[in-house]
Order: sequence, then C-alpha cells, then structure tokens
Amino acid sequence: MPDPWSQIARVEPSGDDPVVINPLNGEAMAKLDIGGVKIDRCESTGAIWLDRGELGQLALLKPNYKAVIRAIDVQRDDDVPRMSRGRIRSPRTGALMLIVQDPDDPAVEFDVCPECGGCFFDSGELAELTVYSFRERLRVMLSRR
Repeated sequence: MPDPWSQIARVEPSGDDPVVINPLNGEAMAKLDIGGVKIDRCESTGAIWLDRGELGQLALLKPNYKAVIRAIDVQRDDDVPRMSRGRIRSPRTGALMLIVQDPDDPAVEFDVCPECGGCFFDSGELAELTVYSFRERLRVMLSRR
C-alpha cells in the first residue's frame, strides 16, 4: 500500500467548518480530507473528531480509504483510559458527551455529542471500529437505539 498520508489532503478551516479544539489537551485539530470526507485529527494525541454524518460517509468509502484510516489511526500507549479521565465535553457545543459502546464489540467505545451528533474517538478507536464491516456496525448501532 502506498504511504497513507499521500492519499490525504490537508484542509483549511472555514466559516462552515471551523477549527475543532481537542477536549483532551486544548490543541487545535488538523483538518484532513480522506476520500472527500473531512475529519479533524489531533497531531499530538491522534484523537479524531467527526461531525454529524461523517461516520456514515466514512462507511461508504472505498476499501483503500478505509485502509488509510486504519494506517493513520494507531492506538497510542500514552492514552489516558476513558474510565480514568471520565466524560469529556463536546468541542462543538460544550455539552457533556455520551459514551457509546458498540453492542457487537463492547471493547469499542467512543464519545458522542447529544446536541450536535459529532463523535470523538481516542487514538485507535476509529480504526478498531473499521476492522469489521464498517457499514454493518453502523447499521446495527443505529438500529438498536
């Protein structure tokens, strides 16, 4: 596989898609375009923010882009476990985020904003979600609410 970063374009923030501040460290997250889907990723922690609908858009990407996500979203050893850090606030709305657990794999957890629908993934969590059929997992998770 070619270098995953060669398939990613950096995008400048805009009025419609402003800078996202990582709630874990207060740093601005970089905007990346992966196959036409714009995501926000913290270069320090590897955390990823997806606005409402972007998780579904990622599910529809071609397999090579899913491989790019798995390549750039690597679990970091210095991550603070979710149970230790507690709940975090949404970088978009400031609302206390909900912790969502994949019903088919309880080891996969991520944070969801109850107001804007955005999702926050610690390093490695989005890749873990994509290991299996991304589209199938999303369908199952949304139908069990």
